[in-house]
Amino acid sequence: MKKRFFVCLLACIMSLSLVVPAMAKEVDLAKHVYETTEQDVMPLTEMTEIFWRTYHGQLQFRVWSLTNGRWITDWVNFG
Repeated sequence: MKKRFFVCLLACIMSLSLVVPAMAKEVDLAKHVYETTEQDVMPLTEMTEIFWRTYHGQLQFRVWSLTNGRWITDWVNFG
């Protein structure tokens, strides 16, 4: 009877010792995931520049994407 109790107690202690390191590892991973550096930061808005011209007496504008390096719009009459 004492032998059976001792075996059950030992089994419980061993099972707890296996769970604790696994939980500690998860905490370390979670801590690592949320660490960031300045290289991870990206602007969420697109940077643009507006160009103006007068074409056949009409004022026009066009928008250039500084972020993507391409025109966003065609020439649009202003006013």
